[in-house]
Amino acid sequence: MRILVFGAGSLGCAMGGILAQKHEVVLVGRRENMDAIKLNGLRLTGEVEATVNVETRESAEGLEAPDLMILTTKAYHTKSVVDALTHLPWNDTPVLTLQNGLGNLELMRAWKGSRAFGGTTTMGASLLSPGNVRISGFGRTVIGSDMDALGANRLAEAFSACGLIVDVKADVASEIWAKAIVNACINPLTAILRVPNGKLVESETISRLMSELCDECAAVAESAGVVLPDVMMIDWVRAVAEDTAENRSSMLRDVELGRRTEISQMNGMICRIGSHLGVRTPLNRAMAAMVEALEPGVLRKG
Repeated sequence: MRILVFGAGSLGCAMGGILAQKHEVVLVGRRENMDAIKLNGLRLTGEVEATVNVETRESAEGLEAPDLMILTTKAYHTKSVVDALTHLPWNDTPVLTLQNGLGNLELMRAWKGSRAFGGTTTMGASLLSPGNVRISGFGRTVIGSDMDALGANRLAEAFSACGLIVDVKADVASEIWAKAIVNACINPLTAILRVPNGKLVESETISRLMSELCDECAAVAESAGVVLPDVMMIDWVRAVAEDTAENRSSMLRDVELGRRTEISQMNGMICRIGSHLGVRTPLNRAMAAMVEALEPGVLRKG
């Protein structure tokens, strides 16, 4: 299978590098990262120790239509990606989104219809330096079969052949929301407090705040008609924080590096959906406001 990974940062490179064991992979990403991979190969460490040779590009222009495109860009880039790719003759190419946040699948379906697959992954990956990715765990990848069961199973087989743990779920919205809630409870707090994930469960005060934030998110999901997985969401949130205790969340890394965050597609989106449905979300609004204030150019430094 010829697979294009669009938005090849830490997760995209990790996923692409693993899939390159059995498939022809093309990475599209930032120039610095793509140049390093082109020169020295993609270096994977951690769960996988290998240097992988893959094709790299800075854009998808001129590429032959792939058999699958995996979208791993930041969620705030989804619309611009769709706008940039709609003119390409890729009508038959399925697209799988493995992004954070809410709203990505809806944008992809407006473009691709039933050829857009929702998905989630708990793979742990960090970009140590251009072309050098550490994989801390394969985690679990979910592919939605709600609009095309045969296509979803075909993708799952392609992933499983490379050693990935893959589930196919008809109710992919449940999986996407569950992951979004976990991120909305962990990421902003780590970014505001500047601590790794595990520190959140060491403080009774912060742990209580995280629980109340989780209840707020779950109330919005319930009002939106989403059936969350059959588990207490706060237990899931705390388990993720404990299992990734040493990890610095992607939002914390973005703040530390002075980059834009995905807060608008996480807590911000929960606020917007809650407002539409008449569900109050004061804690999510507070998280969104505080993280936005940490982004470049928002507050003037004294």
